[in-house]
Amino acid sequence: MAASDKDLVRRCQADPAAFEELMRRYQRVIFAYAMASTGSREDAEEVTQDVFVKVYRAAHRFDSQYSFTTWLYTIASNTCKNKHRARRRHRAVSLDTENSAVIAVSEQPGPLEAYQRRLDVAEVRQAIAELPPRYREVLYLRYVEAMSYKEIAEVLGLSLGNVEARIFRGKGKIRQSLMQRKPRPAGTPRGAGE
Repeated sequence: MAASDKDLVRRCQADPAAFEELMRRYQRVIFAYAMASTGSREDAEEVTQDVFVKVYRAAHRFDSQYSFTTWLYTIASNTCKNKHRARRRHRAVSLDTENSAVIAVSEQPGPLEAYQRRLDVAEVRQAIAELPPRYREVLYLRYVEAMSYKEIAEVLGLSLGNVEARIFRGKGKIRQSLMQRKPRPAGTPRGAGE
C-alpha cells in the first residue's frame, strides 16, 4: 500500500525517498500551475523548484489536520505571487494542451469541425492568457485542478465570496473577449446583437 501524502511529508526530512515520492507525485501539477500563473517555462521551473525546497524546509510545520494538497498549493500560490512581484510586469500565459480542461471535446469531428475546434481552443487560450493573474489563477484551480471553491479560498487566502466573484468575473471577461473576436457580418457595429 502506498504511503499517504501526510505520512510522506512527516518523514521527508529524515527519509530522502519519502521526499522524492512527494516530488514524483506533485512536481508535474505544481509545474503546470506555475506555468499557468507565470506564463514562462523558465519561471515555472524556478517556482516549482522553490516550492519543493520550501516544502522540504517547512515539513516539520505541516499540520496533518489539514490537506497536504491545500498546503502545497498555498506554498505554490505564494511563490508565484512573489515571482510576479519580482517581475513587476504582467505576462500572458498559455495553458499547455494536456491541461486545457476548460474546453471539453466530444465525439470525433469531421475535418472542418476539427479545424474550427482548434481555432476555438486557440481563441479560448488567448482569452485566458489575457486575463489578469487574479482571474487566471482561480479559473486554473477550478477548471484544471478541479478544486472546490472552499479549497481555492484556503489556497489563496481569500474569502469564499471573493473566490466566487473572481470566477464569475473571469468567465465573464473570457466570454466578452470571445464575443469581441467573433466575426461580424459586414456593416454590423461591434456590440450589435451581443
